Amino acid sequence: MKTQLPSKLIVLCIFLTLLFSTLACGIDLGRNDEIEDLALQQTMVALQMTQAALENQEPIISEERTTEVPTPTLTVATETPDVDFEGIRFSFDQKIARTVIPVVIQGQNLGEEYMPGDTYPNYTEFSFESYGVSDHFHEPKIHVYPVEEYRIINPSAANIIDELQQTLINKPGGGAMSKLPFLPMWNAAQMYSANVEYIDFQNGSGLRYLTMFGQAIYPVDNMNLFYTFQGITDDGQYYISAILPVIHGGLPNDGASLLEDYEGFIENWDNYLAESLTWLEEQTPQSFLPNLEDLDAMMSSFVITR
Repeated sequence: MKTQLPSKLIVLCIFLTLLFSTLACGIDLGRNDEIEDLALQQTMVALQMTQAALENQEPIISEERTTEVPTPTLTVATETPDVDFEGIRFSFDQKIARTVIPVVIQGQNLGEEYMPGDTYPNYTEFSFESYGVSDHFHEPKIHVYPVEEYRIINPSAANIIDELQQTLINKPGGGAMSKLPFLPMWNAAQMYSANVEYIDFQNGSGLRYLTMFGQAIYPVDNMNLFYTFQGITDDGQYYISAILPVIHGGLPNDGASLLEDYEGFIENWDNYLAESLTWLEEQTPQSFLPNLEDLDAMMSSFVITR
């Protein structure tokens, strides 16, 4: 740290310098010893005064000093969910989508004259804006259904809810022409299930798998493949269903390119599907878009506190 002497002390030093010069110039070799003794005494007194001034002077900090930066205090950020809507909270990676838009869908009960999928209670839907996959048969959606209301108006849905609860106990794998629990109900069949994983979320559990639905057999392709999560809260009050498109660079974008000989494709269907499922199971989660691990993390972050 630099210090500087006060202005009075500087003047005193200059004065002493001039005094010494004057004495040196004014003393003649021929003068007597008394004059020399007097000059010497005056010099000693001046030195004593200077020493006393230096000892009593407090240092003054130079204006050139660098301002000290205070040590920063470490602040730990509290993680907050990206989505918090009417007692439903979850987080998602920005690689999945830019934003999530919640909305309450008005329920309807059309009776037995209509397809079972046309009857459902009020439920919450989360749609995704700027999702990582575009130009897909399915739109990315997550639905949260109230279980009791669904059971009352739709016996078919009640059966699927029961199947899910039993599936979470038995934990079966996937395969060709499987029928793992799935809501909503579509006028199409589950063609297969692959890459099955059982995942807990904050107050419930479920399973995720890759699948395709169709009214006829069709090649595995990026246009129809999707990730689904089917889960239920620990108290059995809410059912979560996610339908999230995924693609892979090793799959054809549109399976129609493989159907030039449809009859031959049908005849070879069992072998083709077995080979396709084996290939899907061998792929890493990171090789899909979106990354399956990011989708798993989003679903496991769900908490419903209604």
